[in-house]
This record gives sequence, structure tokens and C-alpha cells, in this order.
Amino acid sequence: MTKMLCIDDIESYALQHLSKATADYYKSGANDENTLRENRRAFQRLRIRPRFLCDVSERDLTTTVLGHHLSLPICASPSAMQRMAHPMGELATAKACESVGTIMTLSTIA
Repeated sequence: MTKMLCIDDIESYALQHLSKATADYYKSGANDENTLRENRRAFQRLRIRPRFLCDVSERDLTTTVLGHHLSLPICASPSAMQRMAHPMGELATAKACESVGTIMTLSTIA
């Protein structure tokens, strides 16, 4: 598998491996896509401040969410129509999350 360093790498890889209809669905947003644009703008405003010359020989990404221990501070968020991307749909997402020690969340209207 290709080495992925950022969200854009993951998105690019996914779009190359999905059908055009599925890729178009996942690239789109609801209605006029205002929330999609605002979310992208919000992430573009965030900056990660590198800290140089710090000892990273012992680092710990674990955290606790609602009493559950997670191996990394990333969770899978709800997304509709997951079977368009994988035959097992949400079950595949849940298994992937479990394999890396994190959780997924489900939509209240899924």
C-alpha cells in the first residue's frame, strides 16, 4: 500500500480506487455544500507547531473517551452509504477501528 502522510494522500488514494459515482458521492456535501466548504476552511486555518529537539523515544498517543481506552486519539465519524466503498460497509469500518485500538461512532439516523 502507498505511504500516506496526510488526509489529502488518503483522499487521493481512495478516489483512485473507487468508481466515479462512488467517488463523486463521497466528495460531495449536502445541499449547496456550505458546510463542506466551511469545514475545509476551518482545517486550513489550523497549524501544527513543530517542536524540535524534543526526546521522542517514549511517546504515548493513548487517550480515554467516555471511559474507553484508545490507542490513538482518532475516531471514525459517521458516513452514510459505506457499502458503496466496501461490501461490508460499517462492519468493515468497525473492524478496522478495532484493529488499531480506536472506536467508530454511528449516526443517530443510520
